[in-house]
Amino acid sequence: MSETTPPPPSSPPGATLRAAVIEGFRAGLTAALNAPSGLDDAGRVEAITALEDLVRVATAAQAALARELDASQRAAQAGAGVPAARRGLGIGAQVALARKESHHRGQRHLGLAKVVAAEMPALWAAWRQGKVTEYAATLAARETACLEVEDRHEVDRLLAADPDALDRMSDREVAAFCRRHAARLDAASVVRRQR
Repeated sequence: MSETTPPPPSSPPGATLRAAVIEGFRAGLTAALNAPSGLDDAGRVEAITALEDLVRVATAAQAALARELDASQRAAQAGAGVPAARRGLGIGAQVALARKESHHRGQRHLGLAKVVAAEMPALWAAWRQGKVTEYAATLAARETACLEVEDRHEVDRLLAADPDALDRMSDREVAAFCRRHAARLDAASVVRRQR
């Protein structure tokens, strides 16, 4: 198998996430854009949908790798004797550099990755399946940030109970759903957040 050939389905998960494999797929897509697709309209629509799902899964993969980077860096820093209060400094900047974005956005991406995976497991599973955009996940996390973890889990369970229904929701609908259920579960915390 060449470095840019996609690994077979039975390969370990890390094989698919190797930068060379991803780069090979990107290069193939880039080359395909140099000429008309040759698809009929139904095929074009199907391809657009498949690419959107791929974009969503790609952002989930970035989030998963950011979480792994955070855990690895913190462990290395602990091993090097870095005080607990200083562990994790600079990891958001590494994520920002990798994602070619500002330091501020890198911190936000890292924070989102950690919160959704730890406190919104159903949404995290849906994101990894391509059923939700990164922005919708950001809105869901933001609208439930004021809740206790147990209440956040409840909103998460309701939101992602049907991944296909979640897939059909707009970003605005996701935010409204989370806002409505957050207010139902803990109205006082929502009021405090709005202040």
